[in-house]
Amino acid sequence: MPRYLQAIALVHPFPSALNALLVLGLALLAGGEGAAGAALGLALVMLGIQFSIGAMNDYFDVDLDIVAKPEKPIPSGVVSRQVALGVGIIAGALGIFGAGWFGSRVLLLALAMLAAGLAYDALLKRGPLGWACFAIAFPLLPVFAWYGASGQMPPRPELLLPLAALAGPALQLANGLVDLERDRRLGVRGLPAVLGRVGSLAVLAVVQAAIHAVAWFTLLTGPEASNLALFAVGISGATTLAGVVLSASPDPVWREWGWRGQAVGLALLALGWLAAITA
Repeated sequence: MPRYLQAIALVHPFPSALNALLVLGLALLAGGEGAAGAALGLALVMLGIQFSIGAMNDYFDVDLDIVAKPEKPIPSGVVSRQVALGVGIIAGALGIFGAGWFGSRVLLLALAMLAAGLAYDALLKRGPLGWACFAIAFPLLPVFAWYGASGQMPPRPELLLPLAALAGPALQLANGLVDLERDRRLGVRGLPAVLGRVGSLAVLAVVQAAIHAVAWFTLLTGPEASNLALFAVGISGATTLAGVVLSASPDPVWREWGWRGQAVGLALLALGWLAAITA
């Protein structure tokens, strides 16, 4: 792999870009016509927050990565640990500075998401409570995007926020399954290591099925939704199902694609469901 691509990996480009695109889509849904500028600004704020969390993740994980993932930016020597720390601080500061342009409430939401991510990186990732950071951060994301674009809470918060609080730990569990063998070998006691492979997959399948079942129930019993929104929700279910199946693979490479598929599926579900109920 070219060295510049290894360096880019420091900021975890896939989850960072996916979260930024989700914020962009949600903000466009919330703001309607003329919301493109605000949506882009909110997406860039999220990108800065995610870049910070990604870089700090590698900064704190260097002792594990030296043993199990020597190809990553810091162990491979492409980026120093000090540079990773600098990227994390600068990206986070830029993201928070940008959030301030949207008002104090959006700023507080951005600070809370960044704090949850950094708490996971520095304190909770190696223990069984890491999922709690995701349960906090995921419901904040749609509120951040929707309120930042419209000044209002997203619709059906009594349903949206609990489902988001379930989706966050589900993705953390899927991500943890990727490195299950490494974590056990190195003594990392994350939730997948505690539950075991079979238990983790069972919990993952039940939670994902529950999230999608509730989403479909509300759509089928509510006002008629657009075909495009229903298509997005349908594609979301298929993508998430494929991701769960891949998470059961004995090959960590396929499990990596499994959690990515589930992440994309949940992002499509959020966009499709909100588009349907706001039509």
